[in-house]
Amino acid sequence: MIHLIEQNEETYHSNILPKSALAEMHNNFAEARTQVLLALQHAPDSPFLAMHDHPTAMHTDAVGKRIADIEAVWADFAKRTIDDAEEKKLTDTFAEARRALLEQGLKPVRERLLKGEFREANITLLRELNPRQNALNKAVADLAKHFEDETRELNREAEAAYRSARAWMIGSTVTAVLIAILLGMAITRSVIQPLAQAVTAANQLAKGDLTAHCDTDGHDELAELKRSMQAMIDKLQHVIGEVTTTSDAILNASRQVSVTSQSLSQAASEQAASIEQTSASMEQMTASIAQNTENAKVTNGIAETSANEATEGGGAVAETVAAMRQIAGKIGIIDDIAYQTNLLALNAAIEAARAGEHGKGFAVVAAEVRKLAERSQIAAQEIGQLAGSSVAVAEQAGKLLDTMVPSIRKTSDLVREIAAASQEQSNGVGQINSAMGQLNRATQQNASASEELSATAEEMNGQSEQLTSLMSFFKINRAQDTARGSRKALV
Repeated sequence: MIHLIEQNEETYHSNILPKSALAEMHNNFAEARTQVLLALQHAPDSPFLAMHDHPTAMHTDAVGKRIADIEAVWADFAKRTIDDAEEKKLTDTFAEARRALLEQGLKPVRERLLKGEFREANITLLRELNPRQNALNKAVADLAKHFEDETRELNREAEAAYRSARAWMIGSTVTAVLIAILLGMAITRSVIQPLAQAVTAANQLAKGDLTAHCDTDGHDELAELKRSMQAMIDKLQHVIGEVTTTSDAILNASRQVSVTSQSLSQAASEQAASIEQTSASMEQMTASIAQNTENAKVTNGIAETSANEATEGGGAVAETVAAMRQIAGKIGIIDDIAYQTNLLALNAAIEAARAGEHGKGFAVVAAEVRKLAERSQIAAQEIGQLAGSSVAVAEQAGKLLDTMVPSIRKTSDLVREIAAASQEQSNGVGQINSAMGQLNRATQQNASASEELSATAEEMNGQSEQLTSLMSFFKINRAQDTARGSRKALV
């Protein structure tokens, strides 16, 4: 029974505690990577910079704390004694994956973030940290599976040991009782009257009362028989007392294992529910990022089209300006022609006046021609002014289009960067989803193992209670047995 208790303690210290420490380190690595991803959103060119109202140091400090927690847990984890060759091999693999992820992944990324080198930090994340995170995930899964297999094997050994001990105790008790009864009957048949006291003691033994006492005074064969019987009673009382004490210890141990396994099962169930909620949120985030990426691509296409159209519009405006300048030049020629026509009409009027009566008709025509020339000159001047204004407006429009084209192209470049960042985020979220799936499977396995352990503990508890009930049939002198045990301890 003591061996069974020691075996349960060994299971707890060599499997359950290391597996819990392994899960804690794994969670710290995952949280540190999450903080790195959040810190990368503080890059000056990040579209998500405006969404953060806190400094980058908040995330880098969190990464540092997680690294310190990992180192602390690892210090205790590495101290344990490993006798199993397979476990040592898996532990060495995990140790190397842990060291590589820290020294070549988390720590370099954190140093670059502290220096504000966001692009270099992102490159280190993709090229160094992510592959080593995957290697660590595999090492954790392999080592956790090994712990689960060992726990099942130790549990089966504990069940076998318990059944063997229970059978031995019941057989020993029944044998001792049968021997006592047969011995009492034999003695009673041979010497009835002188052995009345022995008969009474035997009857008490038959009833399970081990407090019976035989008078051992005398030096004859009967006294020797009584002394032997008393020694047998004392031995039975001691054996039953030891069995009862061991049964109580097993009962308490099984109850403790049952409570612990139920707590582990409940914690695993809660963790599984939390992981499912987190997975659902990550799926929604993935869909949102995919939509953002698609919108960014569409916006990029629109921006490029707008830039091309603006460039073509600038060319058209330049051509318009050139045409307006040509029109203005032509209108100047028309103005000169109107001016010359006006002078000719004036000369014709003078010549008509000199001609007297014969030149009146010509004078009227010259006056009309002069009016038309003046009106043509005024119209040409107005058209020239409008053409000049149109040239200025067209030049201003050309300058505005020339200014707009770089801005539109800059917008297109920013949209492409947003699309690239969204794609990187989508890849990161995909890796997180994969890690969450692995963590969910490990949690489900933990819950299953906890339920099996709980069922075994319940079975052990029931068997222990049954054994305690059987032992309650016997009545012993607790004080005497305790005193005897104390004397033996002193010797």
